[in-house]
Amino acid sequence: MSIVTRWRADARNGNTPTTLVGLGHGYVLGHCYGKTMASVTELVKRYYTTVDAGDADATSALFSADASYDRPGYPTLVGQQIADFYHGERVIESGSHSLQEILVEGDRASSRGVFNGHLKDGSETSVGFADFFLFDTDGLIAERTTYFYQPAV
Repeated sequence: MSIVTRWRADARNGNTPTTLVGLGHGYVLGHCYGKTMASVTELVKRYYTTVDAGDADATSALFSADASYDRPGYPTLVGQQIADFYHGERVIESGSHSLQEILVEGDRASSRGVFNGHLKDGSETSVGFADFFLFDTDGLIAERTTYFYQPAV
């Protein structure tokens, strides 16, 4: 049986998670390593809060020591390379993520939305994104993969 929690940023559900079980759409509270799915949703939101605040230390602390991060235009970042990325290699100067949806299943979550901000070269950007997260038993990000919605092929 599959348990999926869906969070949408709209008035239809008051910005609260809806938990879907299997194909029957029954409503129950699911768990991820002792954490409720609602708390996994909060872990995802915390990531965007810290990164949008420009807090590289807090953002880096959300990843496990051996985490991996895949992002277009970069080799896979592992462990300390993730902290180095947030402390300086990241091309984004400032901005904010507007989340449209978060889906949670067990220890995995996906999110999509739009990022609006300024790059370090002084240009402005607005780009759709999708992120995929895997959390470890401590609630830290073990894996993250990012995709951007822009012409490529």
